[in-house]
Amino acid sequence: MRGYFVYYLKILWAICVVHESAANAMRISRNDAYKKLLSLRSLPFEDCAGSSSLYHVNYLNIESCTKVPCSMARDSTVKVTVLFDDNGNGVSFLKHEVRWVFTYVKTEAAISPDPCDGDHNCILNVNDSKSYWANIYVNPTLPVMKGSMLWEAKDEKNQNLICFEVPVVITT
Repeated sequence: MRGYFVYYLKILWAICVVHESAANAMRISRNDAYKKLLSLRSLPFEDCAGSSSLYHVNYLNIESCTKVPCSMARDSTVKVTVLFDDNGNGVSFLKHEVRWVFTYVKTEAAISPDPCDGDHNCILNVNDSKSYWANIYVNPTLPVMKGSMLWEAKDEKNQNLICFEVPVVITT
């Protein structure tokens, strides 16, 4: 009798293990599906850091831009929102290095808040990812032409966390 009881306990334990594994797989696949949906709704961008970037950008939104190249008017401020995986590291500080690139000429861009930290509520937890926003000022002295916006975010140790590049056209 005791042998049958142990046998049934082992079967029950195996069923619980399989059920837990299936639940974890569903949770992972649901999270992957969410990230895939975000990437489909994201503005197209180029991951400019490759292997030197620590985190992966899942979603990019540039205010009033629905297609590339993004049209940006001089002397305006544009909100940029990014969703990225921080691999559970709890990122709470981002220092931005953003440049306008026009035919091999790079010009620094003005970003606020910079740095993005706990004082500005610009970094948020979203599911298993992080989201941040910042405003970029489109300087009135920029040339009216096509180029790109090169955006890097670094931590307190100047380690490159994320990097993306987006085609833009500066307008009057």
